Amino acid sequence: MKKKILTLMAGTMLATSIGYAAPITDLAPGETTIGYNHYNLDQYGHSVDNDSVYLEHALSDKFNVGIERNGYSSQYSGWDTTDVYAHYKLDNNVRLIVGDRNYSDSSDKFFYGVGGNMNLAPKLDGYASVTTSNVETSWQTGVNYKMDGQTALHLGYKSDKYDDSSARDGFGFGINHNF
Repeated sequence: MKKKILTLMAGTMLATSIGYAAPITDLAPGETTIGYNHYNLDQYGHSVDNDSVYLEHALSDKFNVGIERNGYSSQYSGWDTTDVYAHYKLDNNVRLIVGDRNYSDSSDKFFYGVGGNMNLAPKLDGYASVTTSNVETSWQTGVNYKMDGQTALHLGYKSDKYDDSSARDGFGFGINHNF
């Protein structure tokens, strides 16, 4: 219990400077999930659309690895990022996150953070995560509704904050499928 509290406190304190948009999901060893998310974000009063696809695989009961591609577009510009990441599960509900983010318009950045999930109802799981690098802090929270044993719908809120600009945040939805 002390580890959980310490980890959650450390994750909260990290919220000072990277983005991770895939929802936190539970995978059994050897299981893979593929997903899509769309967020309607706002920055400086301007709309920014964020579409992402991701693939995540559970190597064991403790380690997940994944890749995620995010495309951003606004009336002023478009850019994308690609994350390669790993999760280490401290227990069934808390995990450490590390990865590398490739920005289409600048150099790669190492990121790290913490995420958690919990069952809220028989088919409903809640999650939250925060990640950071030396240029950006991101957090997200949301719910996954399990339609069946393999497919889930996602509804969430995320916020990305670069050190030299205002937050880019908003609501989104998505779907993922485990196989």
